[in-house]
Amino acid sequence: MKIKTIPAIKSAIILVLAALAVYQVSRLWLVELVDGNFFLYLQARFPNAVPDGQSAFTRPYRIVRGNGDVFEIRYSGIAASDEWAFGQNALRSVLRSGVFVDEPNVPPLKIISGRPVLVYEYAFDMCVETFAKALGRRNADLFTNAGIETFNTIAIRPPDPQMPEPILNLWVISDARIWHFFLPNAVGYEFEIREPNPFTLNFTASENGFVPQIPHGGFVYNRIRAENPFRDPQGLFRVSYIRNRVEPFFDNPSAIVPSMREVYTFTTRTTMVRYLENAVLEYTSFRTLGRTAQSYLMADFSAALAFIASDPHIANQEVFLRNHEPRGRGHIFFFDYVIDNRPLVLTETWPTGQNCNDPLLSPVEITVEYGRVTRYRRLAYTFHIAEPARKNPTPPDEFFSLGFPISGSPEIELSVLLLGE
Repeated sequence: MKIKTIPAIKSAIILVLAALAVYQVSRLWLVELVDGNFFLYLQARFPNAVPDGQSAFTRPYRIVRGNGDVFEIRYSGIAASDEWAFGQNALRSVLRSGVFVDEPNVPPLKIISGRPVLVYEYAFDMCVETFAKALGRRNADLFTNAGIETFNTIAIRPPDPQMPEPILNLWVISDARIWHFFLPNAVGYEFEIREPNPFTLNFTASENGFVPQIPHGGFVYNRIRAENPFRDPQGLFRVSYIRNRVEPFFDNPSAIVPSMREVYTFTTRTTMVRYLENAVLEYTSFRTLGRTAQSYLMADFSAALAFIASDPHIANQEVFLRNHEPRGRGHIFFFDYVIDNRPLVLTETWPTGQNCNDPLLSPVEITVEYGRVTRYRRLAYTFHIAEPARKNPTPPDEFFSLGFPISGSPEIELSVLLLGE
């Protein structure tokens, strides 16, 4: 009996190995493997889990807090801020138990003036259904039943401790249209809005936005230094030096084939990275897209965030979502930088080279399909604070909209305002 069993086991093993060989050969003929590696191919077909981007998607690009007369504006550190922790909790509760009041026919300035308020502003029109689901709510019935489809601003007035019944007021604003809601019995939703510091940058509200006040001692600001990590220490571009900087974008760096025809190009069977003429880095993936991955906004956004975090040259830079739009089988996301509590944005489209028909619209652009990044473009520069700080009795020219006066110099400085001394 034992003698008969051994040949049967051998036959089964041979059949399994033959089937595996046929499958691998068919894959080699019918698809292009990731750098010729079968296991990397499987990884491409069945992508790893990516970070949850839902909380990041609902995060505003700036938060304004004030006593109704003087305001402070936060761009940096929003994710870990007390203002946003309070805002998320209040928004979830209003969506769950809030009451619609009316549509007050008043300018937004009246909503934020006179009493303590927190204002959450988005750089694009936020869909209420997507927003509610990202906050963990099943739907946005409270908002949609009031006729809201999209918004760009939310204002919250915490309960007044002087009132016998704590009530939280919330306004949803879409351009000039306003919807008013309140949360009854808002016990535990108090939030102390401290008096602004006269030695830091403060603002007053006007019909045209927030106007900076000149702090005691004048404006104090630093220069922002823009450095190109793809230049060698002598300030030159060399194929070998750039190759070392782009290796993290490849699964198998040893398979990279460099070339220098019109631009610096580095390729494998499934990936191409180019350093373009006008200091733009471009990544393109030709991998087979796995349909097992989810193809919806949150999955694509999570993949975009994970890709930014894996780029060693901007992993420590703060970015915020300026806009997004459907693109083909997925979505494209546009990100701007935040440097020292100041947004750093393109004031004009950025051509990638001569005769460019597809310029950058933001410093970072990511195209994602079925939860996998297929194209990634960004300015090649990294940014950091330059010392020492400077003083000026008036705001720097670049205070409100910052441009990128890039030239042939390996380092460029931009004026950015510092909050405080």
